[in-house]
Amino acid sequence: MKTKLKVIPKKIAPIFLGLALLFYFTVFPSQQSNFLQNKTSVVSAATTLPSTTKDGVILHAFDWSFNTIKNELPNIAAAGYNSIQVSPVQGTKSSSTAASNWWLLYQPTNESVGNAQLGTYDDFKALCTAAKSYGISIIVDVVMNHMANNGNADQLDSSVDSSFQDSSLYHNLGQCTNWSNRYDITQQGIGMPDLDTQSSAVQNKAITFLNQCIDAGASGFRFDAAKHIETDIGLDANQSWAGNYWENVLGNLHNRSNLFIYGEVLQDGTVDNVASYETLMNVTASTYGYNLRTAITSNNLSGAGGMGGLIPADSVDYVESHDNYEDGTSSSLTDWQRKMGWAIAASRAGATPLFFDRPTSSIQNEGDGLWKDTDVVAVNQFHNAMVGQNEYLRWTNSNQTMLIDRGTVGTVIVNAGGSISLNSSTNLANGTYTNHGSANATLTVSNGTITGTIPANSIITLYNTSSALTAAASAASGTYSSPQSVTLTASRTANIYYTTDGSTPTALSTPYTGSINVANSLTLKFIAIDSNGVSSPVYTDAYVISTATTYSPHSGYKVDYDSSKLLQGTSFTVYYNGSLDGSSSVSLHWGYNSWTSVTNVTMTKRSDGFWAATVTIPTTATKLDFDFTDGSSWDSNGSQDWHLQVWSGSVPVQVSPAPVATKSVSVYYNGTLASSATAITLHWGYNGYISPTDVVMTKQSDGRWLATITIPTGSYALNMSFKNQASTWDSNGSSNYNYSSAK
Repeated sequence: MKTKLKVIPKKIAPIFLGLALLFYFTVFPSQQSNFLQNKTSVVSAATTLPSTTKDGVILHAFDWSFNTIKNELPNIAAAGYNSIQVSPVQGTKSSSTAASNWWLLYQPTNESVGNAQLGTYDDFKALCTAAKSYGISIIVDVVMNHMANNGNADQLDSSVDSSFQDSSLYHNLGQCTNWSNRYDITQQGIGMPDLDTQSSAVQNKAITFLNQCIDAGASGFRFDAAKHIETDIGLDANQSWAGNYWENVLGNLHNRSNLFIYGEVLQDGTVDNVASYETLMNVTASTYGYNLRTAITSNNLSGAGGMGGLIPADSVDYVESHDNYEDGTSSSLTDWQRKMGWAIAASRAGATPLFFDRPTSSIQNEGDGLWKDTDVVAVNQFHNAMVGQNEYLRWTNSNQTMLIDRGTVGTVIVNAGGSISLNSSTNLANGTYTNHGSANATLTVSNGTITGTIPANSIITLYNTSSALTAAASAASGTYSSPQSVTLTASRTANIYYTTDGSTPTALSTPYTGSINVANSLTLKFIAIDSNGVSSPVYTDAYVISTATTYSPHSGYKVDYDSSKLLQGTSFTVYYNGSLDGSSSVSLHWGYNSWTSVTNVTMTKRSDGFWAATVTIPTTATKLDFDFTDGSSWDSNGSQDWHLQVWSGSVPVQVSPAPVATKSVSVYYNGTLASSATAITLHWGYNGYISPTDVVMTKQSDGRWLATITIPTGSYALNMSFKNQASTWDSNGSSNYNYSSAK
């Protein structure tokens, strides 16, 4: 039976009164022992960073700037973190970096990457790129429920972007006062103007922003205030306020199957609808956090079992969150208590632990540094080595000492009391084990009993790495100018299995029998499994094969370009051979985002008859606009102009050559459905989806899907969307994929 002991409402008062956040805590009866077999038991432990956020450890680099994080990447990787959560990247209504103004980042003024506190879009993209080289994923804390107020909870701040000033984008139902009513907490504000998340316009804006983050290199998201965005299941099913926000938004994210997504769903035991959110994403283990803090402050560790009513595999667990710290709930915890709690949270099976770095100075700077403490690092490395192991929890010494067994290969002992002579049952294999942390301790295991002296107030991390199974590739991740022959080896006799489609390899994947020819860019994932079922970590190597060839425009086409270069911050060359080609001079007349910053660039006549001009696409561009002029005459594509969608990462839909009426064009699809699909259909039309047609695409060796079509006479726009074998659509967040076609 669950007993509700404490509920703290979440409200954000007007700015002149300060900011108070909602926190819900539910306390459940403690458990004295708990055997969880939510993972397949294996015999040996891995020693490297896990390849997925789910299996690793997250460092919450709270309020660190992008450049501060980038500079610390070597130390973060060495400390055993395979993911970093950054603070909200959206625009803010003030440029203040005072630590007390941390809340500014949770009152966004737009849905775009870059703010005065953390850095620019380019800074963020550079961080993501650098992090990947260390095997680290970047998780973005995103605020999608509301926009910034002006001091009055119901009024938008004047700095909110004009695209969010439309009142129809908001619920306009006032602020929540009844925190025990599901309608109120999802349809009314929590201190700021509440976005109408049932609205397709709001959802499409969210999809565009989140994909901007992904295309820049983000590997996942924390959704702030997720509980306040309705679902259409559980408590919300068949209700007037039900909405499809989560299905639509999450379903239209690029690279969805490889993203780690979790939501802030603070448990209250009545209207949190947490079980429904668990079917959509991982969720914050807020009740477990409360239980854990109670256990470590009372020195009664028996309350640190369970996961606060959640499924561990669906949970992100922590000792304290930024909200707990900033509202004073956890700020009195000592460093020892934080370390003790972390040792428990991060050594548990199934959940993904998050370490909050407390701020010590202004926004942009690194915090107190406990994240790289010797004992914290030892526990991180233990967590990473225990991927796939089950857990068995024990308590002794009047519940002041907790033992967390992981399979038969590792144990963490947390002692909140005085020095003790331990004599306890264990699942550890026979042997002698020496602590990997700071305390001096060596223990012996014989026939299911562990003995030795445990120092007072200590964390003991025990496991042997000598028997770990590992694997390696002969070529490291990187860019190569020629195809590579990659060989895979294991540290001892074992079978190796691999994938090249982005999926996680298992014993059912392709068996490795000889060198792998990498002729095109791909991501290779592999795992070693021995005859006893012992597995290595999953390893990931990304290969980019770049032959550095120069794009050549296609004869007979009025306009051409390399569509793979339609990327923010990238040099882009336009080739022209249209009605003005006989002129003595031609200029490219171009702008972006509906003709912003219009500029004329003189084009150069090439020996093949094309005029060419190269421009750098702005980092904020989402659309490139252009025409051509010789100074007196214009080619504006029959007054339709040329408009091309611009991306912040890889281009999901490419065309070659550029579309021209009556000419054939090859369409290449590498969007969200590509890697997992067994079939892809191109659904296309022209000039606003006239004569929509379905064409079955063919999968290519590089993972892209291809179809060739002929552009109809009179076409000035090619409109496209895609669906897989299950009729799941990728329509670019309902905006479709569009290329201008030369008439």
